[in-house]
Formats: sequence, structure tokens, C-alpha cells
Amino acid sequence: MIEAMKYTKWITVLFCLLGLAACRQDAPRFRIGVAQCSDDSWRHKMNDEILREAMFYDGVSVEIRSAGDDNLRQAEDVRYFIDRGVDLLIISANEAAPMTPIVEEAYDKGIPVILIDRKILSDKYTAYIGADNNEIGRAVGNYIASRLGGKGNVVELTGLSGSTPAMERHQGFMAAISRFPEIKLIDKADAAGERAPAEVEMDSMLRRNPKIDAVYAHNDRIAPGAYQAAKKVGREKEMVFVGIDALPGKGNGLEMVLDSVLDATFIYPTNGDKVMQLAMNILEKKPFPRETVMNTAVVDRTNAHVMQLQTTHISELDRKIETLNGRISTYLSRVATQQVVLYGSLLILLLVAGLLLVVYKSLRSKNRLNRELSEQKRLLEEQRDQLEEQRDQLIQLSHQLEEATHAKLVFFTNISHDFRTPLTLVADPVEHLLADDTLNEDQRKMLSLIQRNVNILLRLVNQILDFRKYENGKMEFTPVPLDLLASFEGWNESFQEIARKKHIRFSFDSMPDFGRCGEAGAYLFQPAFECFQVYSRERKNNRKVIELDERRTTVVAVYSCQQWYDDFCRAYPKYIRPLL
Repeated sequence: MIEAMKYTKWITVLFCLLGLAACRQDAPRFRIGVAQCSDDSWRHKMNDEILREAMFYDGVSVEIRSAGDDNLRQAEDVRYFIDRGVDLLIISANEAAPMTPIVEEAYDKGIPVILIDRKILSDKYTAYIGADNNEIGRAVGNYIASRLGGKGNVVELTGLSGSTPAMERHQGFMAAISRFPEIKLIDKADAAGERAPAEVEMDSMLRRNPKIDAVYAHNDRIAPGAYQAAKKVGREKEMVFVGIDALPGKGNGLEMVLDSVLDATFIYPTNGDKVMQLAMNILEKKPFPRETVMNTAVVDRTNAHVMQLQTTHISELDRKIETLNGRISTYLSRVATQQVVLYGSLLILLLVAGLLLVVYKSLRSKNRLNRELSEQKRLLEEQRDQLEEQRDQLIQLSHQLEEATHAKLVFFTNISHDFRTPLTLVADPVEHLLADDTLNEDQRKMLSLIQRNVNILLRLVNQILDFRKYENGKMEFTPVPLDLLASFEGWNESFQEIARKKHIRFSFDSMPDFGRCGEAGAYLFQPAFECFQVYSRERKNNRKVIELDERRTTVVAVYSCQQWYDDFCRAYPKYIRPLL
């Protein structure tokens, strides 16, 4: 189990590493946020160029958000990119003053900031790229002065008045016409950079100014609105219309020049590709210019057709590039899918291999454990057989012992009955003889000795019979006190005659305080087999007892009661039972 957990842990770690490797390929190296101020054809062209150029760099993610000419919304877009932790910000400020604080905040947080087309009222930015709007204003002023022959009335329709392009284009225009005293700017209005407001403002100007020779529109969306207002009142032929952007495509500045709606338009380059190149130079720590100014040129009837051919060809190339990019994206998606399948297959193979290895290890461990269990089972069975054999032997021995014990008891019982009858027959005559007054002293002693020993034998026979009852559970054991001194005196008297005949000097002396061995209660139970149970409450008191040698001729030693008791306990430990 431990090995399985170990292999599972390693497989999990490998799975995580491969997963991280797969995710790492999809994780971008750089994240770029683009905050556009408006949503128009010029911005669309720039956005397409930025995204197209980003495809040439590995690991670059670009996110574009448009504010729709709303300062608060654009500030929220910038805040969004700051919170997302982008690596670089590209900002085209809707208006300079409202956007300056949020751009400065991003710059102060260490995020590189590229300003495109429009600046802020601060130098807290990393780089700027765009056309020189002041120079474009000068070029428009010089063109109109030349077109009007140095005199005439001009009206100006600007973009957002708070944006830096509107301010710079106006300043450049005024600087240019200041050299022509007869060129007058008779009216000016903020058209917000869109067609509909421009048409409304132009209509007001037409009512206020009966003679207008030229209309200066700050972009090619304002110019057609002014043209449409003049056309409504039939005055479009009285004046020339000049715009800025010169974008190709239907409804844009280049087509309007060819359609004679505009007398001229000035190129305002989008250069989204150059913006992306500048951003990558900053992110990759390469040298870059802080200020990049794009050139401009006039597009009028003399070069509009050539410009259209070129832009059409460029548009076709752009479409082909987009098609190729789409195919490349499809191929990359397929490759990514194949990589996922490959990594998934590899992980499955590794997982299967790991599981097979775990199963193999588990089987080996199982077989080893089975062998060990089989061996243990065999040993246990052998031990069981041995125990059963020993049990059978013990049962057999127990039966044999019971039979032997029973036979012995039966034997002693029968022989006790056989002894009891003659002893009873001997006891009665002895009692009659002792009752005879004519007996001398010696005869009476001898008959007393006979009577005493007959009584001892009868007592022993009775005890054997009682022991049979005790073994059968029909009688309880009751110890009887023994007067040890009287017993010794009786034994002494019994052996005096025998000792005298064998010329043995035998004597027995007792101390005055011998009593009952210092009140050491010695209880004696002696059936046919010798069995003593002794209890002593004062075994430490020294009391004299004797012991004869094997020849029984001399006094061998004098013992204390304690010493005699200890020796007896060592000799017959199984017969000792203290009585409480």
C-alpha cells in the first residue's frame, strides 16, 4: 500500500509538470492593452494593423477597448488594464486634460505608456508616435491659400476642442494663413469629429455667412457632413472642401476626392504596425525613440487615382495576409489540439505504466504475503496438532491417574474395613483386662500401651475412611488441635520398653514454658500417607525440639521451634497451608 501511494504521488507530480508545460506554451509573455478614444474607420484601420503586426511576435497578447469619445469610459478602460496588470499600455487620449491623471497614475506604477495620435498635458509617458498635427494644419492652410489665390473666407470645423490634434491643427492652420492677410477665418465650430454634428454646425454657418470660399474639416468624417449641408442649400459649388485622413475605401477621403466631394485630403497615417514595433522594442529592452513623428502628404485629383490603385493593391494584400493569418490560426489551433491529445495520450500511457507497475508490485507483495501466511498457517497447524496430541496424552494420563487414585482409595477403604474389625475385637478385650484390679503396674502399663496404639490405629482407619468422604465432597476438612508436648510424652513412654530391651538410653526433656511450642498452633492431619499442615503464629520464638539420627541411638541436635518449622516447610512445601 505504501509503495502504491509512492508511485501514485510521482505520477501526480509528473502529470502536474506536463500540465504546467502545456499551459506555459499558451501563456503569453507580454500582455498589451490598447485604450482607443473612439470607434471609427481610422481607428479600425490602426487596430487591424496592430493586431496583424502582433502576430509576428511569439507570446504577445493584445486587448483593445474603445471609449466611444467618452472621457469617463476611457478612464475606466485604463483602470481596467492597470488592474489586470498589463505589461504595456497604448493610449489615444480622448481629451488631454481629463485623461492626464489616469495616464500619470499608470506611468507612476511602472507600466510603460505609449501615446498615439493624441498627447496629454504631461510628460509622464514612455513614448509618443503620431503625425505632426501642427504641420498638417500648416499644410492645409498653405493649400487653401494657394487654391483661393491668396484671398477668401474660410470656416473651420474641428474635432473635440479639448483634444491635442484639434488644438494643434488649428494653431498650424492659423500660422499658415497669417501670411495671407486676405485669407480670413470667419467662423469656427466644434463638430466633435463626426459627420452628423458637422452637418448641423455647417448649416448654422451657412445661415450666418453668406459668402464662404473654403471649408477646413479636421477629418474626412466632418467634411462630407459639411458638404451635405451646403448641397442642401445649393451652395456646394461655391466653396472648396478640404479634409484630413485620406483613408482608402468606400465613403472615405480618397474616394470622396475622386467623386469631387473633397477638393483635397491630407494623409494622416495610422501606422499601427509601427506602434506595435515600438511597443515590442520597449518590452524587449531595445533602444527606441521617445518621439516618433509621421509624415503627411496631400491627396488631390492629380494623384488620387494612383493612390487608389496603390491602396487597392495594399488592401488585397491585407486580405490575403488576413486569410493567411486565419489559416495559420487554424493550423495553430490544430497543432494545439494535437499537442493536447499528444500530452493527454502521453499522460495516459504514463498513468497506465505507473498503474501496471503498482499492480506488479502489489502482486509481488501479495504473493510474498501469501507465502508467509501459508508458512505461518503450516506452523500453527503443526502446533495445533502437537497441542491436541499433548491434550490427548494429558486426558489419558488424567484418566489413568483418576483410575489409580480410585483404585488406591478403594484399596485403602477395603483394607481399612479389614483392619477395623480385628482392631475393634482387640480393643474390647484390652478394656476388660484393664478393668481387672489384680493387674500389677507393668501389666497395666503394657495393656495401656496396647490400648493407646489400638486407638491410634482405629483413628487412622477412621481418618482414611473420612478422607474418602472428603475426596468425594461429602465431608469438609476440619483441623484438630494437637497437644505436641503430650504427644511427645506419650511417644516417649511408648518407646521406653523397646529402648530398654535394645539397650538404648533414650530420654525426653521439656522446658517449663514449652507449653504448646510458645502457643505455636501445630495442627496435624496424618492419614495413611504422611501429610502435615502446620500453622504457627509465633514461629520466631525459639522452642526446643529433637531429631534422632538414622541409628536412633543418640541425640543428634537440638532445634528451635522456628528452625524445625522452616525445615519442615522446605521438606514438605506442598503440605503447608496457613490456617487463619
